[in-house]
Amino acid sequence: AINMAIIGMVVVFGALILIIICIKIYTGIIAKLENRKNNDANNGGGKDVTVQPTANANPSSSVDELSPELIAVISAAIAASMGSSSIGLQVKSIKRIGHTTPIWNVAGRKEYILSKI
Repeated sequence: AINMAIIGMVVVFGALILIIICIKIYTGIIAKLENRKNNDANNGGGKDVTVQPTANANPSSSVDELSPELIAVISAAIAASMGSSSIGLQVKSIKRIGHTTPIWNVAGRKEYILSKI
């Protein structure tokens, strides 16, 4: 019985060590891909971006109809989320997207915010 317990413990700890090694290798691969992606993004030329914020923009508005301040803020937010500078970043269009949350969730949020005012 003791031999069976020792063999079981060795197998379990061996499997755990194997899982740890696989996770370390996977993490290294992901880190290399992220670095390569960031390097390609920083070294690349101008980037064309289509933005779909939930800001208060008209659904039919184009970039020409929006204020320069709003375009600058959206461009800065995109650059910050991408982790690069906004040099070469070009916003082609901004479209408002509809609510993706259920109406009861929106009503609950509004009620909560109004209760805090």
